[in-house]
Amino acid sequence: MTRAYDSVTAAVTRDDASTADRLAALGRLAAARKDLDSLERGLIADLRSAGISWTRIAATIGVGSRQAAEQRYLRLCGLLNRQRPVDTDLIAVLRTSALRAHTALIAAPPDDPRAHLAAATLEHALSAAPGALYALVEQALGDLHDVAFDSSALAAALSRARLESLKESRLESPI
Repeated sequence: MTRAYDSVTAAVTRDDASTADRLAALGRLAAARKDLDSLERGLIADLRSAGISWTRIAATIGVGSRQAAEQRYLRLCGLLNRQRPVDTDLIAVLRTSALRAHTALIAAPPDDPRAHLAAATLEHALSAAPGALYALVEQALGDLHDVAFDSSALAAALSRARLESLKESRLESPI
């Protein structure tokens, strides 16, 4: 493992390393990572079999909680994805609905300070990552509750995106 690490480090730090050298180093790094993951998975399994607690394992590997240690182990075993896949079509529909609501709020703002707050929130939602997009749209809808503004299209887009996301996560869950 040390030789693989040293060769990768050399390829990264050498000014005269060619693109081929750097690509080869990247391949060695990926292979080393797989080997390390396999070793970590085996060590954790052995320690758990020996009665070592998740809390103690968490402290040893430098994660904040026993739950984080368990989740890491499940990822190493291939039973837990780091990230759920994102349905880009649903995100695009939700982002478009947020843009339309934002545009409408700016063009003819209701006489309510919460409408201005919702417009500002939706402005941030337009460039947010998918997880934050959901949260920001939900926050804007909460701000628009009882405001004289038709937010039904935005609410429908959020509901549809959440429903489809829930369906996908159920399909991915190990039984």
